[in-house]
Amino acid sequence: MMDSQRYSFALRILSLQFIFCALIFSGCIHNYEPKIDSINADPNPAPMGSVVNLTCNASDNDESSMLKQESLDYSWSCAFGQITSENNDNKATWVSPDIVGAYSISCTVTDQYNGVDIYTIEVIVE
Repeated sequence: MMDSQRYSFALRILSLQFIFCALIFSGCIHNYEPKIDSINADPNPAPMGSVVNLTCNASDNDESSMLKQESLDYSWSCAFGQITSENNDNKATWVSPDIVGAYSISCTVTDQYNGVDIYTIEVIVE
């Protein structure tokens, strides 16, 4: 084979390998949204001014892809009372207000590829 023919043949093989890899990996790299299954609040109902322990139970079903090792970030919010999460993880504490009522607490879970889920629970203060 002449050098130009070898070069042309090598380029065709390289192009086919690239197309093959793109087809294979395009099916494997798919980011699934994280999913919050529940938020546990203990205690619920809670006394006025008490500490409520919160746990967000979330998963990210990327098991069939190369993204299965991605991390999840948790963000907690509430309109009333005070909420803290020391490590921005799936656990938080909420100090209930000194007024009887039903209060909403939300957790937003995101993965590193911009997948997101939001879940809200109601905690009763009595």
